[in-house]
Amino acid sequence: MSVQRIFKVASCLTPMRVSPSFLTAAALLSAVFISGACKRRPLTVGDNNVQVNISIDYDIVNYPDPEEPGMMRVMFFDSEDGGFASHAFLPVSGGRVNVIPGRTYHVLAYNFDTESTIVGNEYLWHGIHATTNEVPESYKSRLKSRADADPEELIVYEPDHHYVARERDVYVPARSVEAPPVVIDLDASTIVETWKVYIDRVEGIQYVASVAGVISGLALSNTLASDEESEDKASVFFETMSVTKEGVLEIQFNTFGYVPSEKQVITLVVTDTAAEGHEFNFDVSSQFVDNPEQIIRVNTGEDGNPDIVIDEPDAPESGGGGLAPEVDEWDDIVIDIPI
Repeated sequence: MSVQRIFKVASCLTPMRVSPSFLTAAALLSAVFISGACKRRPLTVGDNNVQVNISIDYDIVNYPDPEEPGMMRVMFFDSEDGGFASHAFLPVSGGRVNVIPGRTYHVLAYNFDTESTIVGNEYLWHGIHATTNEVPESYKSRLKSRADADPEELIVYEPDHHYVARERDVYVPARSVEAPPVVIDLDASTIVETWKVYIDRVEGIQYVASVAGVISGLALSNTLASDEESEDKASVFFETMSVTKEGVLEIQFNTFGYVPSEKQVITLVVTDTAAEGHEFNFDVSSQFVDNPEQIIRVNTGEDGNPDIVIDEPDAPESGGGGLAPEVDEWDDIVIDIPI
């Protein structure tokens, strides 16, 4: 049985006679197919870079001479889950970022050279935010004379101006190096406000050694993707900028914004030349509402505000207050220096 099967298979392999005309036709047909399949085409090289152009708005209220940032960080996030995709550190005008093409991204850019403003959760689109650190105990000790201070109060540094740009749902197509570049234009502006306070006036300025203070009810952070200040409150620490000869106290501070549900109260702790602290509180909540000038004016002795009067301290003075120093005369000191 097995022999017969082998014989039948072998019989199927018996050579066939083919006419010369058939061979000629087959050869011509093969040549046509081969010539079409071997057509030469140049290889295409893909380009995964996109060009990001950044422009910054330096027109800031109460901040006339802003400095140009030294570096910008440009970040790409997946548009579906907000996860980190790519980033690059670029000059202030922008540059090229390498990303995987054929996808849609959210794009975020911010300056990377601030001192007090810090960025947290930077690898998540929905979580990235700017905030500042809590001040050390040495700063808080200057406010120790505050009578009604909340022990849970969070006192933080004021933020530096932070320039942020954002663009949502940017599709990056696949392209070759010969194709026109993919260009993304970003407009950055600060997320920080600069406020000025004029307190009119301080009597007995010659007895004032220093002034420190806080303003409560301000926003702790800013969410970069949505440009919204947080509802978490903080008090911002500040020091006196200047006092005019008329005794007008001029203060300037930066903030991410204010929390509408909280009161904004300026607390001044004035230390006289005898190292005694004097506390003064001013509720300025109403002046944060619809105030494009971002200027707060306090008239002492009016609208329930206390007078700022610093009496001459009992202890002898040591040559003028810290805000109005005086030098009456110089004494010569002669010492021997061994050589």
